[in-house]
Amino acid sequence: MNIIQRLIPASNTETRPGLKMDPKYITIHETDNTSIGADAEAHARLQERGNTRTASWHLQVDDHEIIQSIPFDEVAWAAGDGRDGPGNRTSIHIEMCVNADGNYEQTVTNTVEVVKYLMNLFNIAIDHVVPHKHWTGKNCPRNLLPRWDDFIKRCQIADGWVKPGAQWFFYKNGQKQTGWIKDKSKWYFLDTNSVMQIGWVNVDSKWYFLDENGVMQTGWKKVKNKWYYMANDGSMQTGWIKLDSKWYFLKPNGEMAIGWIQDDNKWYYMANDGSMQTGWIKLDSKWYFLKPNGEMAIGWIQDDNKWYYLDYPNGVMITGTHVISGVEYTFGTDGALIEKEETQEPPPNGGVAETSATTNQTGDTSSELDIPFGSQNTNTTNEEPAP
Repeated sequence: MNIIQRLIPASNTETRPGLKMDPKYITIHETDNTSIGADAEAHARLQERGNTRTASWHLQVDDHEIIQSIPFDEVAWAAGDGRDGPGNRTSIHIEMCVNADGNYEQTVTNTVEVVKYLMNLFNIAIDHVVPHKHWTGKNCPRNLLPRWDDFIKRCQIADGWVKPGAQWFFYKNGQKQTGWIKDKSKWYFLDTNSVMQIGWVNVDSKWYFLDENGVMQTGWKKVKNKWYYMANDGSMQTGWIKLDSKWYFLKPNGEMAIGWIQDDNKWYYMANDGSMQTGWIKLDSKWYFLKPNGEMAIGWIQDDNKWYYLDYPNGVMITGTHVISGVEYTFGTDGALIEKEETQEPPPNGGVAETSATTNQTGDTSSELDIPFGSQNTNTTNEEPAP
């Protein structure tokens, strides 16, 4: 459908008063001019050069053209209900041509299409599509009135998705919908203008992600090379989450953390897949030990009946000879304490002394993790998801 603009000059205030309008109705007229050649072009030309009476309309429609004479957000003098009447002040007016050399049935079809377009554009309900007779009682549009109910049925927008231009809308019972809608087991979100949304949306202080088709996402979602996790209700998660026996940490902006993170003044290490690590890990040629709850160990630990010392405050396993709390200790290249005598006392509990589950230096552990964390928030700055 193509609407040709042939606007009345703004200087012609008799027929184009320039009064602003928020359209609430669509009113259908007929020109009553059956002369040969009295088509949309002829009536547009009449308006453009200046009508001899104070009368005007927004559109004229014939069997092959739709021409606009007045912007849709401006008043036209067409209803006949007075300068301040609701017909003039709140309605878009369409004149249907009835010229003898035109195809009236095609004119009706073209009018149906433009009415659907305007209903969608301005969110006008079907019961606000009215004949001229609605405002003044005039027998207009005289040819269409006997079949008005059929015309309205044709103008009724079917329930479901409609894309009149670049944006999608959803209709139910002939009305545009807003907010969350469920269609074929999938959820979509329509803003206050009924436009289907894509990408990140914030609803009631919760973030959701809608794919390029508008479908609400759940589970893991990669957006601009960053991973996010959406719960079953679609809401973006933050803090600690446990999935398939693995723990993950999602920053305040929802981004999955990898590498070192600090939470509640404790350090944790997340692998490249985001899963929290436990046991021994080697990073940049340095060894660290992560407790069964993921917390980085500091100080003395006993693992597989051997003692190790993790330096304060960085948690690095030490080797060689060191003085700790005034006592000299020697550690092998594997970090295990070398005891000088069988009778030597075990290291004191200065710092952190822990006995772990049996582990090896691959980071594997024989104990199952199900230990709550001290905090659900990191010390990082609160951010919104990247749009």
